[in-house]
Amino acid sequence: MKKRPITAAVLGAVVAAAALTGCGGAAPGLSAAPLPTAQGPVRPPTVVRGLPAERDLTAMVLPATGADSRLAQGLDGFAQLVGHARLQECAERAGVRLPEVPPPAYIGWSDLPDLGFIGRHGLTMSVSALPSASPSGRAAGRTDGAAQQRCGTEGRTAAKEFRDLYSPLQSLWWPEVSAVRDDPRAREALRSLPGCLARYGVEVEDEDGFFALVDRTVQGIEDGAEAARADRELGAAYAACMAPVEAVREPLRTARRTAFEAAHRDELRALEGVLPTRIRELERRHGLAFGHPVP
Repeated sequence: MKKRPITAAVLGAVVAAAALTGCGGAAPGLSAAPLPTAQGPVRPPTVVRGLPAERDLTAMVLPATGADSRLAQGLDGFAQLVGHARLQECAERAGVRLPEVPPPAYIGWSDLPDLGFIGRHGLTMSVSALPSASPSGRAAGRTDGAAQQRCGTEGRTAAKEFRDLYSPLQSLWWPEVSAVRDDPRAREALRSLPGCLARYGVEVEDEDGFFALVDRTVQGIEDGAEAARADRELGAAYAACMAPVEAVREPLRTARRTAFEAAHRDELRALEGVLPTRIRELERRHGLAFGHPVP
């Protein structure tokens, strides 16, 4: 399954929605409804620290719902944190600045939309996996390309070593998640998306068209506060319109997971004995804390 942030170019879409509303062009015979945004100040997303209960291990490795995906993001985010810690330790030993690399972040999957999160915070919000007090490390030390490259390799290797514990099994699961899109019941449910979005003044032919719209227009967003507001508005519309789609798809994915668990019982049992122990060991070694995002 392709992993990607669910991003939105929302300002252009919302401006277009306003124009459609003013022209009565949201859809034939329909006037655009108000976008279902949360009223009042929006509390920023938070990160819950601590390893989930053992019963949540399956959801963490084999996510089947949007809520499950938060734990899966936590697992991937922890791998990034391990790599970042090793990178930082190497840079400190070498006395060099950290190379320019993306900071650890919790990133969702388009095939597992967390509608609770999207509906509250929009489609562009990313959640840092680093504690807020973490130093960046980029201002200290000298610039040494060879040493920085060496440290980057050390960090990537550490992250890969951790991912190698669960990725062989998880990589078999992702095609099962993606396959749900081709189920006739899921396809039929998804056909309702354009009409629902049109009621909010967002004219697209399908979900791909929605994401194409966002990708085209996000580059034009300059004012951060306006972009965030527009992001939340379009994210709320998407979440509202995708809710009936996910009501069909989530049981299909859950049924596939039940069958997958039965077929891979031994691998899951082995992982249950290794993964939590390894996470705790890495937490102690690098001063990390496992976490996952919540709306």
